[in-house]
Amino acid sequence: MSGREDRDYGLEYLLGYDERIHYFDEAYWLKFEFKRVHKSKERPHGLDYSMTLHAPNGTRLVGFDNAHQVPAKGSRFKKPPEQFDH
Repeated sequence: MSGREDRDYGLEYLLGYDERIHYFDEAYWLKFEFKRVHKSKERPHGLDYSMTLHAPNGTRLVGFDNAHQVPAKGSRFKKPPEQFDH
């Protein structure tokens, strides 16, 4: 494959949103953070990401990121998933 065919344009487009902030009516805002990192068990896609919605005073209302594993539900003896990029 040539270098042009190897490129993942969807990923490049997503990475272009890094540090972008969108402002909405009544001063709410949405912040995007996307960084390429080494692939690992915690980040199998090689991305460190965060998408957060904030109130006018800066309080984080909703967020999607891969900062930590979500606790397993049901039992403390339940084996956690191998990969937990969410």
